Amino acid sequence: MLDSVFILESLDPKDFYERTLDGHAANEILRILGTKSEYRVAFTKALAERAIREAAKRNFTILHFSSHGSGTGVTLTNGKRLSWDKFVKLIAPAAGADQALVMATCGGGDHELTKALAKAGVIFGWVFGSTADTVHFSDSCLAWSILYNRLYDHGFEPAALRTTLKAINAAIQGDFVYRRWDGKAYRRFPTGS
Repeated sequence: MLDSVFILESLDPKDFYERTLDGHAANEILRILGTKSEYRVAFTKALAERAIREAAKRNFTILHFSSHGSGTGVTLTNGKRLSWDKFVKLIAPAAGADQALVMATCGGGDHELTKALAKAGVIFGWVFGSTADTVHFSDSCLAWSILYNRLYDHGFEPAALRTTLKAINAAIQGDFVYRRWDGKAYRRFPTGS
């Protein structure tokens, strides 16, 4: 069962103007499902830090982070680039073995992110994202809709998560993956790098 989701959106100004905000779309899906959600927009690192503190204080099950990214990190609305190491420091207060991280960014499923998490001792039970260099707005919205609908029905049961990722990847090009913390390392599904 899907308990609660905290969405932090920090896309570029053009996305806000054109209303191509996948975090906002995910929040609407969660509202339809009747799931507790909170949606915050953070143009700066200081506002992102404030939002993370709020998410941690309120103990949300999932932190959904929406921004532009690549295999090396993320970019906030004001153009501030955060390497994976700096990003991990930012989100650390909201981490936990029973929490999930949804990376609604290009490259958000990259192995370098989970390497940085493990190196810093910042553990999320599950990390969802795409390893692709480009994920379009509509594809991102569809991927998170499938994910949240299936989490609502099946929770984090391993076989159900495998089916969920297969469904996402059948519907969308974007090499979506999840990585599960096994107590020692992050294990990827579908398997690969």
